[in-house]
Amino acid sequence: MVPLLPILYRIMSQSCNVKQHKQKQIMTKKIVLMSIILGSVALGTQAQEIVVPDVVKSALTNAYPKAKDVEWDKEGKDFEASFENGKEELSVVFDAKGKILETEKEIEFSTLPDTIKMALKGKKVSEAAIITKNGKTFYEAEVGGKDLIFDTQGKPSKL
Repeated sequence: MVPLLPILYRIMSQSCNVKQHKQKQIMTKKIVLMSIILGSVALGTQAQEIVVPDVVKSALTNAYPKAKDVEWDKEGKDFEASFENGKEELSVVFDAKGKILETEKEIEFSTLPDTIKMALKGKKVSEAAIITKNGKTFYEAEVGGKDLIFDTQGKPSKL
């Protein structure tokens, strides 16, 4: 007669090993899947990095030699540089040849023309800016997450 206890022990230990092995396989698959996802996200982030032409970078340096902490964005086919210039916060849009198309400078609400302050009466303005585009001056006020644009007379406008 074959002793049953050692056989049952072997079967039980094998089934435990099989269960542990399956758990390890599942865990390994999860780790591999997470690695693939994280790697894809990292590659996607790198793929979206903006390549700014040297002529555009030079145009920024020539126009604003004291520019610091420059961050570039793509605005259609143009390039937008946001940066600090001394105590000023600026944003400048360049075409691909380095020509300045638009400048935007953050200003205090108190420096807005009175006509614009009146138009914004009772509204909470989180940011204000003066914009120059195509030789014309505009004012921008951010209200409730939306940018409101005004001409120099205080009339709502579009850029």
